[in-house]
This record gives sequence, C-alpha cells and structure tokens, in this order.
Amino acid sequence: MGKEEEIVEKAVSIFMEGYLCAEAVLKTFAETQKIKCRNIPKIATGFGGGMGRTGFVCGALTGAVMAISLKYGRNTPSEAESYEKCSARIQQLFKGFNETFGSVFCRDLTDCDLTTEEGRQKFKEQQIKEKKCTRYVEKSMKMLLALTKE
Repeated sequence: MGKEEEIVEKAVSIFMEGYLCAEAVLKTFAETQKIKCRNIPKIATGFGGGMGRTGFVCGALTGAVMAISLKYGRNTPSEAESYEKCSARIQQLFKGFNETFGSVFCRDLTDCDLTTEEGRQKFKEQQIKEKKCTRYVEKSMKMLLALTKE
C-alpha cells in the first residue's frame, strides 16, 4: 500500500471511529502536513451532515475545502494570488466530486433528512455511513491529496 492509500485509509478509519466526515478529512490532512492547531478538528464539527445536519454540501467535501484553504489560503486581503490558487483547486474538487457522485449535497448523497429523527434512524438502519459516506470521505481525501501535491 502506498503512502497516499495509507492516508486515505486513515481518514476512513477515523471517520468510522466516530469523527464526522468533515472532521476526519481535515484532521487527517492536517496531520499529514504536520499542521498542529488545537482547533482542528473542532472547527470542522459544524460541517458534518451537510452543515449541522441540514443536508447541504457534503461534510467530506467541506473538510477538503478547509484543508485546501489551510495549504493555499491567505492571511491578508492583499494575497490575491493565494485566493486564486485556492479557488481554482476548490472548483476542481467540486467538479470531480459531482462528476463521480452526481451531487455535492449530503441530502442527495444519503437520501436522508438528518434534521429529523426519522432521517437519522434511516441513516443508521440502512448503514448509510458505512455503505455510502465512507466512499465520500475516501474520494474527497484522494482528490484533496492530488490537488495539494506540489
């Protein structure tokens, strides 16, 4: 198994241990980049379930967006080149994810309304995390690694 495969497996593994999709992707990436920040994965918590379970953009994808921003983001408004580099990679990320899965939205990808008890029950009973979401974490992590290779 190559280094990239190990990193992807780590993200899926910690996701299955209980971290949310966004947390798993961001935490794994930060660790591989040797970025230490006491607010990782905490800053990603609200992005799970398509942002607070609302079903919007997939948390695995938003975790990757945060990771790309960690690497290419800007610290001051004058860093226009950083913003361009960051935005271009995020657009590629969204395009690739959407082409692979047909949507970037958690509610479409899971077919569950996680704001309801019924939706969360369906998510659990149908093993959506295991059967579907692990693939989203895996793909997001693979694309993230490809987009941040220098």
